[in-house]
Amino acid sequence: MTSPISGRQNYTRAIEHQSPAYLPCTLGVDFDWLYDKDPARQEQVRQLQSRFPDDILGGLDVGTYGARETAQGVSRWLDEWGTGWEDDGHGAKTETYPLISGYEALDGHRFPDPHAVGRFDRADRILQGRDDRYARSCVWFTLFERLWMLRGFEEMLLDPYLNERAFCGLRDQIVDYDLAIIDHWIEREVDAVFFSDDWGCQKGLLMNPDDWRRFYLPSYRRLFDRVRAGGAHVWMHLCGDVTAILPDLIDIGLNVLNPVQPQAMDVEQLARQFGGRLCFNGGVDVQGTMIQGSQDDVRREVHHLVELFGRTGGGYIGGTSHSVMPETPLDNVIAMYEAFLEYQ
Repeated sequence: MTSPISGRQNYTRAIEHQSPAYLPCTLGVDFDWLYDKDPARQEQVRQLQSRFPDDILGGLDVGTYGARETAQGVSRWLDEWGTGWEDDGHGAKTETYPLISGYEALDGHRFPDPHAVGRFDRADRILQGRDDRYARSCVWFTLFERLWMLRGFEEMLLDPYLNERAFCGLRDQIVDYDLAIIDHWIEREVDAVFFSDDWGCQKGLLMNPDDWRRFYLPSYRRLFDRVRAGGAHVWMHLCGDVTAILPDLIDIGLNVLNPVQPQAMDVEQLARQFGGRLCFNGGVDVQGTMIQGSQDDVRREVHHLVELFGRTGGGYIGGTSHSVMPETPLDNVIAMYEAFLEYQ
């Protein structure tokens, strides 16, 4: 489709509640899987996808990945932080943690250099084709996730209480790295920086909200301040029920919440409590409606989300509650596309 305004302008209008010309959408579908699901219908799916505007520039990441070794269908690698990973074809997961034995292991441990030659080469190539698209960069595994990838999950949950000084020192080192990456993005005049830390369980936060405010909120404030000072939007990926800390994140500058997960958070409450103060991204339920519902159920959910979150002259970016699962009926994916296309 063609639009009288650029993708960059339209995303900005949606995020800033300034009545976008059309509904921007980020749809979490693995296209390779989608095409393989029913090869005979590939062209139908491609035609639907082509009707959405090419208005957002993704892939702007500077991952600290290491060289892979593959044996018997399983790939393993160490990233630049020293964390061990494996991928058996069903998704990557952490396997080893360089500081799990204790903070003494920090002696001689090397962190990635944010200014390393070549770190932004791939991103710079992508940015050359930016045109008027909305450029969304990433600082993936921002803080909490990076901490537990270094220390181990249980250890990291206990560290603030058992070894606060060492914990704070490690936390601040990670924040300093992130700030340097943000500076590089701002130099490249991106429109947004996308952070990620999964703080929610299916119901509730992973730690006491007051403790989160004590140990983590000041760090996020530093990161958000740097982005906002550079004139960019703050997006954040937060899986699970994070309702308890959304007011704090909004107060320090969060613009876009990704994703909206209706089986973890009440969408009506989110709209009532935060509508007009936050832009919501996602919400089509990949755990329930997309897998178990009918095509009409999917369409109704899309229409409800657009109406619910779009009441404030913007404030909604269409999408799913997370990645669409392989067991999802293709007809439901098509129904979702068709429903969102009504707002293009």
